[in-house]
Amino acid sequence: MRKVLIAGAIAAALAAGVAIPASAASAATSVTVKTLSPLHPDTTSVSGSATQADPARGPVWGSDRLAEKITATQRPDGKWNVKIAFGGSTFAGFADPRSQGEGSTDPGGPLISQGVITGSIQYNGIASNTAPDPGNVPAVQAPNTGLGAVLTELFHGDNGAAASTHYLINYTPSFDSVNVTGSGNTWVAGDTYTQAG
Repeated sequence: MRKVLIAGAIAAALAAGVAIPASAASAATSVTVKTLSPLHPDTTSVSGSATQADPARGPVWGSDRLAEKITATQRPDGKWNVKIAFGGSTFAGFADPRSQGEGSTDPGGPLISQGVITGSIQYNGIASNTAPDPGNVPAVQAPNTGLGAVLTELFHGDNGAAASTHYLINYTPSFDSVNVTGSGNTWVAGDTYTQAG
């Protein structure tokens, strides 16, 4: 909230032609907001007998409770870099998101799991004529809200696509997984599975 007030004061000073110190101007180029997505569908690159099809996003293997910390930083060229970090987030899986190379004997097959999510996704070079507005991001997101929708909220729908997107997300089960079919497929507690791109 304080950064928003500072940004408003700086904008008013600039409009009035008042000189402001460089340190104050730089404080206005970063905005942070937090939101909770309690029912966020999680996707994977593998599909199988237990994944659910989502034509827009890919095979769904579980549901996340994402605690999102969103930081938008303005670049010298006026575009924005936005990082969404996932500390304090959890997942509950019903299918195995891993490929055979990642330890699964039944990719996309039934596998009950739960644990913690860490990591982040970075959107670089977002053009927008509207500055990020933390007040437009609800504290709790509606079910099935994607991360792109959160970006749209932040910029009041005035944002273009990111020039590049990078992510590194870690899933670590808190308990040994359970395969209800008895196929022997396992995901051991503490064995981190990483999605990167």
